[in-house]
Formats: sequence, C-alpha cells, structure tokens
Amino acid sequence: MIVRLSRNYINLLLEEARRKYPIEACGVLFGSISGDEIRVKEIVPLRNVLKSEAMFQIDPEEFLRVLVEYEGKGLQHIGFFHSHPRYASPSIIDLKYMGLWPESIWIIVSHLESRITAYRIINGRIEEVSISIE
Repeated sequence: MIVRLSRNYINLLLEEARRKYPIEACGVLFGSISGDEIRVKEIVPLRNVLKSEAMFQIDPEEFLRVLVEYEGKGLQHIGFFHSHPRYASPSIIDLKYMGLWPESIWIIVSHLESRITAYRIINGRIEEVSISIE
C-alpha cells in the first residue's frame, strides 16, 4: 500500500501542525483508491474540540458536513490526519480509535521532527503505509 501526496499537501500538514502547536491539529483526507495506491486529493483541517496536547476529537457535525460536501464532489473519505507535539508514531489512544476505522489511512505529523508517517489497521494489526511525495 502506498499513499501519494503532493508536496503542497506535505507543506499544508507541516504548517497546520506548526500553527496549532501545542494543540494537536486534525482533519480529514479525501481522494481515490486504486488497487494498492491511495491518492490524496483534498485535505480538510478541522477543529480539535478537545483543544488537547495529547488527544484530538473532530466535531461530528463538522465532519458530516465536510464528508457530504466532498463525497458530493466524487471523492472518497480515505482517512484522517493529526499531529503530535513530539513523534510521528501512533499513541495507545490512537491505536484504540484507529481500530474503529479499519483500513482508513491515519497520517501523523510530528511537530518536533517535521516528519509525516501513515498507518492503517488491517485485520486488527497496525501497518505502516509508505508515503510517496509527488
């Protein structure tokens, strides 16, 4: 599995993490899936209603509004992104919630390292996903 992101989207994710620091930034990924390739075509930053440095929660009404809007444009919801103040690896809390959205892509942005990683849960197991910058 590979996630394809434009350089502009990489910059958007890093900037969003920087701008929201120390609060975790978060949002939704839209795009298309073809075989083992996921192409990110839209990234929509959303508000972290918890305003937390260690957790995020997207407002369900805001998520639903964005979901309807972008699916109406023919895009698929492919996953989520959020930032961590330190490292770009899933926390225990992340793993719990990732399990509720199996096969969705979870991009984690490290503010400290300016690094981006991607993961998904397949058959109850975490899998790191390759990122290709275009």
